[in-house]
Amino acid sequence: MKKTGNRFDIRHKETLTLFLREYFELFFPDLVDKIKFETARFLDEELIALFENDGEKPAGEDQQRITDALILLDVILEGVDEQILIHWEQQGKKQDAFNQRMFHCFCGIFFKFKKPVFPIAMFTDPAKWRKPVKDTYKMSLFGYPVSEFTYRLIKLKHIPAEEFESKAAENPLAAAYLPLTDYPKTDRPLIKAKAIEGIARVKEGPKRSVLYSLIQESLELNPEEEKAFREIIVNHPMFKETKMLQSIEEVGREIGREEGIDIGREEGIDIGKKETARNLLMLNILTEEQIAQAANLSIDEVRQLKQEKAGEQ
Repeated sequence: MKKTGNRFDIRHKETLTLFLREYFELFFPDLVDKIKFETARFLDEELIALFENDGEKPAGEDQQRITDALILLDVILEGVDEQILIHWEQQGKKQDAFNQRMFHCFCGIFFKFKKPVFPIAMFTDPAKWRKPVKDTYKMSLFGYPVSEFTYRLIKLKHIPAEEFESKAAENPLAAAYLPLTDYPKTDRPLIKAKAIEGIARVKEGPKRSVLYSLIQESLELNPEEEKAFREIIVNHPMFKETKMLQSIEEVGREIGREEGIDIGREEGIDIGKKETARNLLMLNILTEEQIAQAANLSIDEVRQLKQEKAGEQ
């Protein structure tokens, strides 16, 4: 089943924002002790502005920039306090000359900020690549090397599910990403049950809501698989937390923000849109225009929600 690209990409952006430390613990554990995560500043609007007048950008680049991230962080490099930038991209499919695109972004970011840049691209597409995407970009002239650029490439579908299952008890991101890893197609209902069980330990609130939504977007079961999933969580004691989280009341709270309690009613859908916008406003990293696009609301509606949020504080 095809995912709604915009919503799926936004879920990944929300996840990175809320679980930045856990992200590095999962993919770059050797760097965790060197990064001061409490200093993180998301400079996404500056990233968008940096490339908004780029005449060579491919179709859809504006939408891609909404779900890219640029993060300023204090780190310890060789015993000295420094500042670096993390450029992060989530990719839902292969893209021609992607290595050149990453190099282009690197050059623009470094030219503007004059700080070290650590580039990361995470591919979430369901394909098992026969021909891998290049993680380097080399340039030479007249037989002389001019530059060699490398970025960190994460391809979730090439990671065995067992690897993330073993980490799910300690890192909720490992559980949330589990549906995007490699496992037999027949295990889809079981994988979803394990993923939800893994995030059930997260305290109820926006963080768990985002992870739950990401799982729902990542693994949409057909009716037969959905039946098997429900049998699993009802009949196996190890999934008691999954069963509880999957209850009608809990599901209404967790996914109501994007689909409404009653998907068949416009009122419910409207509630879901507004709840999506409220969560994005809380993250404080996107512009009003970007939130309106992500939540399928008008600018005026977003501004109204923003005023309501300010009145509650």
